[in-house]
Amino acid sequence: MSPAPILVTGATGRLGRLVVERLIALEQPVRVFTRRPETARKLFGKAVQIALGEFADGTSLEAALRGAERLLLLSPISATLVADQIAVANAAAASGARRIVKISGSDWTIDPPGSSISGDAHAAVERHLGKLPLERVCLRPNAWMQVSLANTIRQVLSGNPVFAANPDAGVGYIDARDIADVAVHQLLADQVAGETLNLTGPHVATPRQIAGLLSAALGRPVAAIGKTPAAAAPGADFEQRAVAQFATLIAAGRAAVATGVVQSLLHRSPRSVEAFISEHLVSEAALAG
Repeated sequence: MSPAPILVTGATGRLGRLVVERLIALEQPVRVFTRRPETARKLFGKAVQIALGEFADGTSLEAALRGAERLLLLSPISATLVADQIAVANAAAASGARRIVKISGSDWTIDPPGSSISGDAHAAVERHLGKLPLERVCLRPNAWMQVSLANTIRQVLSGNPVFAANPDAGVGYIDARDIADVAVHQLLADQVAGETLNLTGPHVATPRQIAGLLSAALGRPVAAIGKTPAAAAPGADFEQRAVAQFATLIAAGRAAVATGVVQSLLHRSPRSVEAFISEHLVSEAALAG
């Protein structure tokens, strides 16, 4: 009998594809649930099964989950996040799946409640998962290096300083590759490591410290300049409002935390800010050359 496939939602996004690539490398059977089968086929070829569908389409969810025992639950920040993820979770429970690994919001957006619309949405899904008869673990990644830190590096390479609402507010940045490694670990482990896991890099770095690292790497001064973050414009969508709230919370120091979760699970240190900057600069130089 063929082993049960692992279902991955959000497989064509930045993080989802990292998870799928790792599962393929480990010769695990993977099924991706997607609205964009052409994109999935270009990314993964024939190494995965493709289940075409929508979160709101119960029939397609039922078909995608048929025979799957483990599921990575991942979807974009949006006004439908709660409804979408609860629909998947309910379908998984009904199908007999036994484990969900959810990519949740950052710990500092969820607790305490009421400060982040994105965090509150993820918290609602986490509470719902707790009512279902299956194993679950919610991964709460801190700020991703591939998003905010990569953007800072691009700004500096364009001749700008490091802009930050609070140049002395630290962030426990985490590399998306470490998030993917933990997700795969929890999908395949004999048992999950807990109900929620707060994932960060090895240490906290402030914008001022990042400016110093970039100064050393580039051989020229890079300043860190305070700049009030732009408020969400009237009529902004859910994601835009959520991102504006993230900036406010980070400036208040809420993301200044480093945990040992990655180290304890993977038995290696998570990737550091210094390593990410070095790698990113090498990549940019190669593209420029």
